[in-house]
Amino acid sequence: MIFTIGVTILVLGVLIFVHELGHFAAAKSVDIEVPRFSIGLGPKMFGFRRGETEYVISWIPLGGYVKMAGMAEEEVTSKLEGGSEQTVASPSSRDFDSKPLWARVFVISAGVIMNWLFAILAFSAIAMSQGVDTPRISAVTEGSPAEAAGLQAGDVIRRIDGRKVRDRTQVIIGIERKGGEPIEIVVDRDGESVMAIATPESVEEFNEILGQSRTVGKVGVAIESVVEQVGVGGALAQGWGNSAYWTGAIVQFLGDLVTGRSSAREVGGPLMIGEISGQAARAGFWQLLGFMSIISINLAVFNLLPIPVLDGGHLLFLGIEGVRGKALSIDQRLRFTTVGMVFVMGLMLWAVGNDLVRVLFR
Repeated sequence: MIFTIGVTILVLGVLIFVHELGHFAAAKSVDIEVPRFSIGLGPKMFGFRRGETEYVISWIPLGGYVKMAGMAEEEVTSKLEGGSEQTVASPSSRDFDSKPLWARVFVISAGVIMNWLFAILAFSAIAMSQGVDTPRISAVTEGSPAEAAGLQAGDVIRRIDGRKVRDRTQVIIGIERKGGEPIEIVVDRDGESVMAIATPESVEEFNEILGQSRTVGKVGVAIESVVEQVGVGGALAQGWGNSAYWTGAIVQFLGDLVTGRSSAREVGGPLMIGEISGQAARAGFWQLLGFMSIISINLAVFNLLPIPVLDGGHLLFLGIEGVRGKALSIDQRLRFTTVGMVFVMGLMLWAVGNDLVRVLFR
C-alpha cells in the first residue's frame, strides 16, 4: 500500500510539474510576472521564495498551477489554489491580460505541449532501450472470425480500421472496442500488404481494474510481440507514432462517452491511476515510464477540453477575442469560469466515486 501511494505521488507529481513548467517557462519568456508556482492544490505544505516567485508544494496532489499577474479568471480559482492572498495591484505591462494575443495563446498552450513532448521523448527512450514490439499473429483459432477473414499465423498486424498499431496492446484495444462490428485489419504477409475484414465476436469479460464486466470484441487470434532494435531516428518515429496513437485513442474514448458506446463508469480517478501505477512500477522502470507517457497524454487532452478553468477554456476565450477583435468582459469570463469550475469539480467527484465503487464492490 505504501509503495503504491508513493509511486502514485511520484507519477502525478512529475507529470503535474512537467505541465506547469511549460506554463511557467512560457510566461517568463514573454515577461509575465509569476507570483507563485505550485505543485498540488489547496493549502501550502511548504515552499520557498526566489525572486518574485514563491515555489510551493501544496497538500492536494491532484493538480497544480502557475499564478500569473493580471489574469482575471484567477479570482474564481484562488480558493482552490490555496486561498493565496489577493492584493490590489496597478495595471502593469507584465500582466497576463496586457500581453498580445499570440503571447497569451503561447503561454496557455505550453502546458499541454510539454505533456506531449514528455510522452514523445519517453516513448522514444523506451524504444531505444527496449526495442520496438511488432505485433504478429502466432495462432488462429479454428472456426473463428479471424480464420473466416483469411488471417494466418505469421501475419504482422500493421493497421486496425485505418489506424496504425505499433504493439500488441494497441491491437487488442482496436479489436476489443469493435465487438459485433466489421473491422479492417491490414497485415504484412511475406513482404506483401494484405487487407482482411473480420467481425469480432462480442464476449462478456470481467475487467479487474474496472471492477466490472464489459462486452469486448474477440476475433480468435493469439498475438505475440516480436522485438526489433531501432536507432535514434526509428526510436523518435516510434515515440511520435505512439503519442499520436494514444492521443487518438483518448479522443475516441471521449467521443464514445458522448455517444454511449463507452460507459461513464469507465472513467477513472486517482485510485485507478494509483493501482495501475503500482502494477507498472513492479513490472519495471520502462513499464512505469510507458504508463506515465499515456497519463501525460491524458492530461494534455483533458486540459484542451473547451471548459472554462481548463487550458482549453482559456484558449476558447482567446479564440473569441481573436474573432470579435476584443476580449470578453471580466464579468463574463468570471461567470463562465465559475460554471467550468463546478463542472470540473463534479467530474472529479464522479471519477473518485467510480474508484470507490470499484474498490468496495469488486
